[in-house]
Amino acid sequence: MKTLCRYVVKVRSYLIQGVLSNLFVAAEHTYIKGVDALQTTPHKAVGESGRALDRTYQDDLRHNLRISVWVRWLATIAWLVQLNYRPNFAEPSYFLHTSFAVLLLALNAYVHYRIQSGRRVTWHWALALSTMDGAMITAGLAISTGFGNNFFVLYYPALAMFAVVFTSVWLSFAGATIVAVAYTALSIWVEPGVDFEIKEEKVLFTRIVVMYAVVFAVNLVSRFERIRRIEAVERERAVHQGRIESSRRLHDTTAQSAFVVGLGLETAKELAEANTEASRKDLVAKLDATHELSRSIMWDLRHPIEAGPIFEGRSLASVLESHASSFATITSIPTRVVVSGQEPALTIITKELLFSIAHNALTNTFRHSQAENVTIALNFADDGLEMTVSDDGIGLPDGNQASGRGFSNMRASVERLGGTLDVTSGQDNRGTTVSCLIPKPANSGDA
Repeated sequence: MKTLCRYVVKVRSYLIQGVLSNLFVAAEHTYIKGVDALQTTPHKAVGESGRALDRTYQDDLRHNLRISVWVRWLATIAWLVQLNYRPNFAEPSYFLHTSFAVLLLALNAYVHYRIQSGRRVTWHWALALSTMDGAMITAGLAISTGFGNNFFVLYYPALAMFAVVFTSVWLSFAGATIVAVAYTALSIWVEPGVDFEIKEEKVLFTRIVVMYAVVFAVNLVSRFERIRRIEAVERERAVHQGRIESSRRLHDTTAQSAFVVGLGLETAKELAEANTEASRKDLVAKLDATHELSRSIMWDLRHPIEAGPIFEGRSLASVLESHASSFATITSIPTRVVVSGQEPALTIITKELLFSIAHNALTNTFRHSQAENVTIALNFADDGLEMTVSDDGIGLPDGNQASGRGFSNMRASVERLGGTLDVTSGQDNRGTTVSCLIPKPANSGDA
């Protein structure tokens, strides 16, 4: 009996040490996967990225406006240098051009000051700068030689700066159209205008086409960069939410279960020391319960640990196969993964949420189903994907499909993916199947 007591004490010590060690490992993996997620480069397109006035745009505006301010400094100073290199003071347009450049520099300096001092800048300032760019260049061309003046090239950086700040395609198109119409009008009506006899309208057409090309090229690059920033923000939010959920899971289940294991082993030690027939029966029952609880703890800890490879670029199928193998090892329930179709490039968030759904379904199977076999099926189709977790256990009581934290967590994950969740029992209420269907727009992306 003394040997048994020493054995129980050692088991208690090793088990608690193991639980604490796994808790630290789980926390470390949670941190690492968060850092890795923030370093993952996104490539998918965001359809709404062109909206000019959403919450994310305020951060983008300051960044893009800073770029346009520096480009404006370069272009305007170059304009002034060109004007004042061997100037003709007798030309009336000299003083007007210089005045236009100084006014533009003054507004640009004030906006630059607001940016550098951390003051609030809005889209109104960006629109005012772009409007002054177009007005000053057009006025400068109107008071000089019109179509024959090479200052028309200043339209190109002005339109590029407009496209950088305002990433909406339609807004950029509207800005380019206003400039094109104004330049066409002054090229035709300001003397000397376009000479149609020598086909200068072809030159005018080329200049206008280049305006649109510059706007759309810069807009495309700017939108792509904005997409990356939007996805980084969304990914950071998802990682933050994952950390909260992992922390809650460790606190609500694993940590409390570890405490209960400790109490159970304390009780087992006391029963072993009592050395009676009744205490020996109670000891066996207590050790069986503690063993079952320790298996539950080990399974709970596999979620944050085995979710890590998702953030390393592993496919959903391979991660689920590894998770199913761990489930079979811990629970002694044979588990297999069946994959049909070619797995597409899924986003990290999509894979993490599907992994969580599968883990919750397996947890319910382990705790309630008394199953002898489990199958995880992944079906990848052109219009989306379907994942099912099926067992041959005792099934679900009527009305139980909507109850329990596990089902609530699964439904919340499916809703975030824009899909549907279905929980059914087989014939004669034997077996349970958890099925989630995710449409293609919710899961497409880069892993």
